[in-house]
Amino acid sequence: MKLSQILSLVAVWAFLIGIIAFFGAPLLWLVLSSFDPNASPVFRIPPRPSLINYLSLAKPVGTTPPYIWIINSIIIATSSATLTTVLSLLAAFILTRYKFRGQSAMLTMFVIFRLVPPIVIALPIMILFKMWGLVNSMLGVILALSALTLPFTLLMADGYFRSIPASYEEAALIDGCSKLGAFLRITLPLAAPGLATIWLLAFVNSWSAFIIPLMVISDVWKMPASVGLYFFYGQYGRVDYGRLSAFSILFSIPMVVVFFLTQKYLMKGVSGLVSR
Repeated sequence: MKLSQILSLVAVWAFLIGIIAFFGAPLLWLVLSSFDPNASPVFRIPPRPSLINYLSLAKPVGTTPPYIWIINSIIIATSSATLTTVLSLLAAFILTRYKFRGQSAMLTMFVIFRLVPPIVIALPIMILFKMWGLVNSMLGVILALSALTLPFTLLMADGYFRSIPASYEEAALIDGCSKLGAFLRITLPLAAPGLATIWLLAFVNSWSAFIIPLMVISDVWKMPASVGLYFFYGQYGRVDYGRLSAFSILFSIPMVVVFFLTQKYLMKGVSGLVSR
C-alpha cells in the first residue's frame, strides 16, 4: 500500500474510534456507575461492583417507589402509541383513497402544527384540560402526547399508503370483498411494516416526553419515569449518582425490548418509505 493510502486508512479509523468513544463513553460511565456503591461524576471502574443501587430502587424516592414511574411510562407510552397509530391509519387511508377539497391544505396545517414546540402550547393545553377535568390524570397526558405526535405519524402513514396501489383493493372488490374487507385483508397486511415503524416512533416520543407530563400531572405517583428521574436530584444540588444511573438503565430497557420486538417490521417499514 502507498503511504497516502495508509494515512487515509489511519485517519478513517481514528475518526471512527473517536466517534465511538465520544458517544460510548457516557453510556459506559452510566453502566459502571450503576454497579458502583460510591458512584460519582468521576469515570472509574468500581473497585467492588455491587447490585445495591438496583436493589435500592425498591425503596421509595420521597413517598413513591421508582418502579411505579416505570409502570406509568409503559401505560402512557403504549396507550399513546396505539391511539396515534390507529388514528394515523384511519386518517391516512381516507386521505389517500378519497379526494376532497382542502386536502392539501389540511396536510400543510399538520406540518405547521408539528413544527410548533410543545412548550408553546403547554399552557393552552393546561387551560383546556382544566376545563375538561383532565388535569393530573394519565388520560390527559395520553391525549396530549397523541395529539402532538399525530401530525408526524400521519405524514408517515400518508406516504406509506400512497406507495400501496389502490388497484389491489379494486381487484378485491371485483372478487366480492366489501371496502372494509378489502382494507382488512389487503391494505392492512401490506401496511403492517409501516404501521410498526409509526408505532415505535410514537412510543419512543411518548416514552421520553417531559414537558407535557410535568405540567399536566402534579401527583408524584402518577408521573412517568422521564419526570421521575429528576427526583433523584436531592436538595442543594446533591445527586445520587448510583441510583440515578441504575434507574436510567432500567428506564432504557423497555425501549430496547420494544425495538427488538418490532425490528423485523421496522426495517421493512423504513426501507418501504425510502424506496418511494
